[in-house]
Amino acid sequence: MWCDDPLSLKTLPWKAPASHKRCAEDVRPIFWAQRPKSYIHRSKEWDDFPNGRWGNSSSPAFGELADYHLFYLRTRWKPERLRVMWGEELNCPEDVFHVFECYLTGNRNKNGVKVTSLPWNDDELAMETSLLTQQLAAINRRGVLTINSQPAVNGRSSSDPVIGWGEKGGFVYQKAYLEFFCSPSFMRALMTVLVDYPQVNYHIVNRQGTENMTNCDSYQPIAVTWGVFPGMEIIQPTVVDPVSFHIWKDEAFMLWGTHWASLYSPESTSHHIISHIQNTYYLVNLVDNDFVSGNVLFQLVNKVLDGMSKASSPTTETDQNTLPSSSSSSSSLLPIV
Repeated sequence: MWCDDPLSLKTLPWKAPASHKRCAEDVRPIFWAQRPKSYIHRSKEWDDFPNGRWGNSSSPAFGELADYHLFYLRTRWKPERLRVMWGEELNCPEDVFHVFECYLTGNRNKNGVKVTSLPWNDDELAMETSLLTQQLAAINRRGVLTINSQPAVNGRSSSDPVIGWGEKGGFVYQKAYLEFFCSPSFMRALMTVLVDYPQVNYHIVNRQGTENMTNCDSYQPIAVTWGVFPGMEIIQPTVVDPVSFHIWKDEAFMLWGTHWASLYSPESTSHHIISHIQNTYYLVNLVDNDFVSGNVLFQLVNKVLDGMSKASSPTTETDQNTLPSSSSSSSSLLPIV
């Protein structure tokens, strides 16, 4: 929390690294918001860093996900502690859903332990996420596994203790953002419902990258956070960049295996459940461009979930029926661009 002390104000929504080389950097893709060390490590070889705007398809190349990179970015928790938090034994996908829900609510898991990290976030929740906790917990409980989000903000003071950043006397803005993993059955229902929400940009991709569905320009980034300050140009420090999203999806999917499945024996049910999610689920990001009216993303997601329930097809029904095999495919779906 910060107050009137100028030294305590955040200059940007994300923590700037103590590096002279990156001192002018002021724009980043939102995908690494919960994994800043990874972003810094993967972009450390860049000669220049985005300043003023992210640009488009000419954005710099990210470092590859080599073994040394994964070792360097390994969680600070020991495997024994992670198993206590994420499950000594997983018997069904709902056990995974429960871990995500406990992380968001702060409630203790089935082992009576608080879940203080996930593979995509080594720290406890940011204050901003607390504004969405109940809504996030509700959809995670039903199998929509969120790893990143932000609320809509329309002209909040830059000194706001939760949302604020930048110079005093300014105003900050945000488009609602939601990023999550979902099952194939949810993805199919989501594609049907999205046509009713033209103000929402979406990007949906599977682990292999063979299914890539979006209504966005393939190269044009979308500003999702910006600020207006006295005597300055508008600052837009956070973007949803479609090119970077494909870079991020490899890391996001890999973390299921390197950080979670690796805790269990390869022959175990626990390992198989995590591997099944890793290999069959989709990574989705949604942007609600109407930051004035509020956030429709939870309304959209719940409409999908409720529709599936009414059709007597729970989030996991289709996928649990194929759980013994990790080769489930939805290749019959056509990309929608």
